[in-house]
Amino acid sequence: MTELERLSAVDAIRSVMARYVYYADHAEYENLAGLFTQGGTFRSKNVQGEDWVVMNGRQQIIEIISNSVGTAKVIHHLFSYETEILSENTAKSVINMEDILIRPEDGELPEDPAMAFKTMHGYGHYRGDFVKINGIWYIDTLVQTRLKIDFLF
Repeated sequence: MTELERLSAVDAIRSVMARYVYYADHAEYENLAGLFTQGGTFRSKNVQGEDWVVMNGRQQIIEIISNSVGTAKVIHHLFSYETEILSENTAKSVINMEDILIRPEDGELPEDPAMAFKTMHGYGHYRGDFVKINGIWYIDTLVQTRLKIDFLF
C-alpha cells in the first residue's frame, strides 16, 4: 500500500465516522445503521467498562438507538483520530468523542432505569474495526467507552 492509498483510507474512515455522528444527531437511524456491515456490532460501555447497551446487526442498531433516544436532542463531537490501516481492506481506529443527550421537558422518560435520565453528557472514545467491501469502508465493530458521564435526573 502506498502512502497516498493509506492516507486515502484514513480519510475515508474519518468520513464514515463524520457521517455516523451526523446521522445520530439528525435521528437518521437507518442511514446510521447502513454505515455498519450487515452483522456489525455496536457496544456502549459505562465508566466502569461494563456493557451498557449492546447492538448486533443493522436492524437492532436502528431499533435500540431509536427507542433509547426517542425525541431527545443528541449532539456528538469527534476530536482526534488515530487510525491504523491493517491491510488494504481492514483498519482500526480510536476516536476521542463527546456526546450530549437532552430529553424534551415534557417528554416521557424510558422505562429502562439505566436510560431514565433527563440529560447525559459523556466523554470518552470510539474504538472501531473497519472493513472495506466493494470499495466502501464500513464499521464492523464499534465500541463506545466512557471516561466520564454527567447525568441530570
